[in-house]
Amino acid sequence: MQPVSAQQAQKSYVCPGCGREIDPGVAHLVTWRADGVLGDSADLAARRHWHNTCWKIA
Repeated sequence: MQPVSAQQAQKSYVCPGCGREIDPGVAHLVTWRADGVLGDSADLAARRHWHNTCWKIA
């Protein structure tokens, strides 16, 4: 998991927790598996961007 500050957030993403868009300029979290059977590259390619609140309640 890696936090993304509002200044770093340059693109929009869809949060898998709520299905709503994370707009540019909104701080959020990027998550990925660290134990996938296909290796680190596949894990990073499958990373997801979450609203901070959605991640806390998931």
